[in-house]
Amino acid sequence: MSVEATAGELPGITKASNLQIIRRLLTYMTPFNLIMFTSLTARVVKIVAQAAVLGIAAASVGIYIESATPGVVNWDLLWLQVQWIALAGTIVGFASYIENYTGHYVAFRILAAFRDKFYYAMLPLAPARTAKLQSGDAVSRVMTDCERIEPFYAHTIAPAVAAIAVPIILLAWCWSVHPTLFWALTPFYIATTFVLPWLVSKLGGDGIRYREQLGQVNAFVSDSIQGVRDTVAFGYEKRRSRELWERGASMQEGQEKLYGADATQRALAEIFITVGILASAWVGVELALSGQISTLIELPAVIAVSIVGFYVSVGMANNYTDFRVSLIAARRLFSMMDQPPAVVDRKTGAASAGIAPSIHFRNVHFEYDADDVDWNRQKKVFDGFSIDIAPGRHVALVGPSGTGKSTVVNLLLRQWDPQSGDIRVGNRPLRDFSLVELQKFFAVVSQRAFIFNESIRDNILLGRHDATQTEVEAAARGAGLAEWIATLPEGYDTPCGERGSKLSGGQRQRVAIARAILKNAPIVLLDEATSSLDVETELGVMRAIRHLSKGRTSLTIAHRLSTVMDSDEILVMLEGRIAERGTHQELVAKGGWYARMFEIQKDEVDATLV
Repeated sequence: MSVEATAGELPGITKASNLQIIRRLLTYMTPFNLIMFTSLTARVVKIVAQAAVLGIAAASVGIYIESATPGVVNWDLLWLQVQWIALAGTIVGFASYIENYTGHYVAFRILAAFRDKFYYAMLPLAPARTAKLQSGDAVSRVMTDCERIEPFYAHTIAPAVAAIAVPIILLAWCWSVHPTLFWALTPFYIATTFVLPWLVSKLGGDGIRYREQLGQVNAFVSDSIQGVRDTVAFGYEKRRSRELWERGASMQEGQEKLYGADATQRALAEIFITVGILASAWVGVELALSGQISTLIELPAVIAVSIVGFYVSVGMANNYTDFRVSLIAARRLFSMMDQPPAVVDRKTGAASAGIAPSIHFRNVHFEYDADDVDWNRQKKVFDGFSIDIAPGRHVALVGPSGTGKSTVVNLLLRQWDPQSGDIRVGNRPLRDFSLVELQKFFAVVSQRAFIFNESIRDNILLGRHDATQTEVEAAARGAGLAEWIATLPEGYDTPCGERGSKLSGGQRQRVAIARAILKNAPIVLLDEATSSLDVETELGVMRAIRHLSKGRTSLTIAHRLSTVMDSDEILVMLEGRIAERGTHQELVAKGGWYARMFEIQKDEVDATLV
């Protein structure tokens, strides 16, 4: 069943057919083919053995009655039939263990591999492509959708194989009893195995829109939880609750259609099974009355075995909703994984060693999402932008919001590439380096440095994962953290909390600075590193920043002029161009934008100097 028409209407959904999605999912199973084959075989053996238990038990009554002598208990015959039933039951138990263990072994390892594959596919997309995802939707894709794929391997492949293989085996046995039984049961097996899943697909649609809406609802919930403080502060909670209810109601129709079809299928399955069993009984009775099969032995065995066969053949239809949800989840994940990265990495490129730590922008033209109609801002950030920063110089970029200051950092880190122009480190274009080599040039401290829910040590080690404890402590001292850490009962093992919730704003920035010190990169990029701090905290953080920048090329982006007054050169950026440049004293004397802004911030600057 193809969903290309629907996929074309929904952004972010791959246009591949369901068959292509299935084939792609199966490629993840290739390393485990032998184990999966073992699991499938064990499932078929288990179900055939279950049918054997019921068939032998049903036939045993007739066998005993036919051989019975009034007043005499035939213990030998009873013991023989019990042994056969026990043997079949033992096979059921052993095969069940093998099936469940191997099936989930494969499913969970494939799931772990899939998560890793998704994560590594996301890395080249960040942040240019991932910025278009709301955080809740991204989390939904990684967590919920990955979990939704698990039933494809654990609860879809095996039931599908068993739904075909087991009825064939049981029908072959029925043929050996009498060919008429085979022809009587085959249409019902075909109906329960193939017609029911087809009917479910027609009744329930493809479910893509439901999954998309679910991602949007998850994103809204995530936003609501993270912003609950402001929601309550502004008395917006009732309106937010109503919006959540409306969004949930919008996906209810798709949800009801999807799972309503599943309920309909299960009801129809019971009807099909009942009619099929009645058919087998009807035909069996006719054959028994005509003397073609045994009334007491073969007739009850055929009915018992056919019951097992019908419930197995319905298994594929019963799992069809989970199967379709798995495909929808896989489609969403693949749609993200298949996006081309915003920048093309060179696997091999120029080495960073020996390159002068200077920065050069030459006639750079850049526009965010120029190829995306929905996200394009219809305005170039840079239209011929050029700057040069010599090695060892401390240069500051200041100017109003939205003039492109942070874009300079984004382009230096190759999170985006310009549409035209040349960006170099030393005498080498950025594109000549692999991203791994390029990263060695830069240590970054930003306004929103991310603190992971791990220990202080682990967060500092982000700067260089193989650093020793002595090096970590030296970086912490340089960032002004050592004395505070010494007062903590757990020291460097103190957990930072989610997003650094257990740390103050200043402590979070100091951890980010410690990372940068530990990395020991030749160029330091400071993007609004102190903008969210109070003046007193800023003083301490600035001392740590000066320690970090000593002997290195540094580019500081700031709104607070107090943080850049001692820079070797200050560049004032207006509308994507350098409008003023010079030292603090020179710019104040010019009486331009910088001088006016300095006058506005003078009280704060004086407080900082004090």
